[in-house]
Amino acid sequence: MLETIKGTYENGIIKPLEKVHIQGKRAVLITFLDFMSSAEKKDVFRRASGSWADVDTDKLKREIFAGRGVSKRKMRVL
Repeated sequence: MLETIKGTYENGIIKPLEKVHIQGKRAVLITFLDFMSSAEKKDVFRRASGSWADVDTDKLKREIFAGRGVSKRKMRVL
């Protein structure tokens, strides 16, 4: 069974914020995905601002385009 719910983690304790549809004792797999608040997202965006100022974007685009024309895959002969 696969079910994704939101919850909080604090001081070693995981608290579901939604109803869990599991009965009895079960082994579960817990994956942590840390959500950023809007303020945190804005801060990250502000800190990244200007980080590409010294990059020659036209050259970068040419290199990306040229690299896409080169295949790294082995060809199969049918």
